[in-house]
Amino acid sequence: MGGYELAFTMRERVAGGAITIELVGEIDILAEQQLGPRIEALAGRCRADLVIDLRGVTFLDASGLRLLLRARNRAVRCGGRLRVVRGGPRVTKVFRVVQLEAAFSWLDAPPGTGVPCGPRDGSVPA
Repeated sequence: MGGYELAFTMRERVAGGAITIELVGEIDILAEQQLGPRIEALAGRCRADLVIDLRGVTFLDASGLRLLLRARNRAVRCGGRLRVVRGGPRVTKVFRVVQLEAAFSWLDAPPGTGVPCGPRDGSVPA
């Protein structure tokens, strides 16, 4: 019998003045339990500019959404902000189905990657 391998990973880096958290794999209840404390700690930094990159996420359920909402709420309470890099079509569909797209500020790529970041709906960022 082999050991159990986690179906998700998290990497963090600072780029473009923001803390970028790259999530990869299945963001479900186990991921929420394992990653939640670390993400909430980062979101709780005073005036933190936090970006969560969902491009590597292959599965997102209600627990993953709850994790993102808690991080957003914590960042706002601490005077910071949270932005989310769009994931693939399956992940994007989850936000659309549960009508949570408007709850987040969306980017097409993380800051500091040389790819223009901004809203997809054609609006001009404030």
